Amino acid sequence: MKKLMLVIYVALLLVVAGCGKKVPETNVTDMPGVPSITPGYTGVVLPPDIAPMNFEIDMPGERYVTLVEGDAGTPVIAEGKMVKFDIGDWHKLLDANRGKELRYSVYVGDEAGAWKRYRFSNMVAVDSIDRYFSYRLIEPSFVQYGGLSINQRDLSSFDETVIFNNAFPTEDSRGFCINCHVPRNQYSDCKSQFHVRQFNGGTVIMDGDKAEKVNLKTDSTLSAGVYPAWHPTLDLIAYSVNDTHQRFFASDNQKVEVIDAASGLILYDTDRATVTTIIDEPDVMETFPAWSPDGLTLYYSAARYPAGVTPDNVDMAFDSLRYDILAMRFNPADHTFSTPDTIVAASARGRSALLPRVSPDGKWLLFCEADHGTFHIWHKDSDLFVMNIASGEISPLTEANSNDTDSYHSWSSNSRWILFSSRRDDGSYTRPYITYFSPEGKASKAFVVPQEDTSYYKDLMKSYNVPEFMVQPVKVKRRELIRAVSSEARQALYE
Repeated sequence: MKKLMLVIYVALLLVVAGCGKKVPETNVTDMPGVPSITPGYTGVVLPPDIAPMNFEIDMPGERYVTLVEGDAGTPVIAEGKMVKFDIGDWHKLLDANRGKELRYSVYVGDEAGAWKRYRFSNMVAVDSIDRYFSYRLIEPSFVQYGGLSINQRDLSSFDETVIFNNAFPTEDSRGFCINCHVPRNQYSDCKSQFHVRQFNGGTVIMDGDKAEKVNLKTDSTLSAGVYPAWHPTLDLIAYSVNDTHQRFFASDNQKVEVIDAASGLILYDTDRATVTTIIDEPDVMETFPAWSPDGLTLYYSAARYPAGVTPDNVDMAFDSLRYDILAMRFNPADHTFSTPDTIVAASARGRSALLPRVSPDGKWLLFCEADHGTFHIWHKDSDLFVMNIASGEISPLTEANSNDTDSYHSWSSNSRWILFSSRRDDGSYTRPYITYFSPEGKASKAFVVPQEDTSYYKDLMKSYNVPEFMVQPVKVKRRELIRAVSSEARQALYE
């Protein structure tokens, strides 16, 4: 009984403390323009189920109060330069204002008790966002792999957990690479995969709460599987196979160029553990496969070697490589593919188009485009584009793009949200950004995934790599993944 009374007393204290926050009512001067805040959460479209969009007020003052209110629900108030909203109150306010505007008032007070008020507004979308996303956290190293982890984040809160990392206990096992955690259908059916390179190498296929490591390299393929694309309904994964090189620069605004000397596409049957070649033309490099949501079309990027360029000297001609986006029809009955058609002829415009991804509603083809090359996460001119599949019309996602790298992207399951990586903050580290994508094909101003600590991104010396939406968290336990990675790989057979 005493314990119960203590809990009630503490709860009452918290209520009283929350009610003690007040908005200045006198000696207030309205200021033009929006306040200077980090992150710049002004003029954006918010998911109705996103975590609190905390921010820091970047203006001198002695006291700070922030009010957020809508046409419905109870307003939320936060005090201090570091603006942190109560998560429960925040969610109630957003849910009450789906499809409506949130109005912000930021008060900055001086020593004399005078206040300056800055106003701005954000819209709350009707459409929810997938609750989770996965990503790799990687330090800015190009040859070492210490401290890598594949994580998952709950977008409705600040909860983050490790799916798998490379912190194995013995010296021989340290420093191996893990990458490309890609789920099928936003992990709605609990299938996903990732690669392990070097020590205990292989591809880990996850199905439900089980995992199996397979070796996709055969005597008839260029490499093991690299960039994956799950078939939406069949137990098939399309992969690129790549002979990848790196070229470093001492006096260029681009630090490194990643180049494919050769590449092609393979199809892996996860039930039968068999590999077949999809396409591997000797004068063409094929990479980055992606299925349509009905599973009847395979999109990919492809580039022809320029005149005089071969796999042996392609590194010297990296800035002349330009990729188009092609598509092949797929026959599920016999797993055959049609002759490819060019869908996005970027090379004819002197551009290079990579990473095709089709929206789950089948209406839009999302890709990134830059002046040249195959690895746009290092290209400062990389921007996001969409093509209306029905009309063929291509347009940039102007509101979401920036003056720096905007690249690797994924769709939410309802086709209304795009998650992508961007270097717009400092030019060196990729951060996860989100934009609302309207049914008419227009993007909103992008915003960085919110963090509880408003200085989180300024202090983080790691990049977010391969962000992928998920509707639920990964089911496989880390101990099962350790068992799979430590086990001998199942050898795929070439057919």
